[in-house]
Amino acid sequence: MRRNWLPLWGLLLALAGVVGYFVVVLFAGGHLARVRNDAIPNLAVVGAGLACSVLGVARARSGKRRMAGVLAGLNVGIAAWFVWLLFGMSRVPVAAGPAIGSTPADFVLAAPDGKAVHLAELRGKPLLLVFYRGHW
Repeated sequence: MRRNWLPLWGLLLALAGVVGYFVVVLFAGGHLARVRNDAIPNLAVVGAGLACSVLGVARARSGKRRMAGVLAGLNVGIAAWFVWLLFGMSRVPVAAGPAIGSTPADFVLAAPDGKAVHLAELRGKPLLLVFYRGHW
């Protein structure tokens, strides 16, 4: 009598994909920003785990189908939580901003020589404003 290990392997693959994502974010997030931001490799590992779980449930004998179903259900829950974490929870709500072409409010910044520069002093001159919020 052979055991059906596919649901367990599927669950372990899904856990490896989720844990691997957090390892990348915590230890190499600055160097691997693409992996941190897109998480495609981790989603692929979680998807492979789901596929193993579904295949394991399909191959399970009638008496052993309950445990395979529980493991597959746990796997689906982990995968759904991970997708929500990546795409649902961290979604930034749309904020209304100034209309394109509108006049910005006046503000003051320090020039490299230490003098204060008012935005109002530059009206009518070519100007490019770049606001970089950084990445966190």
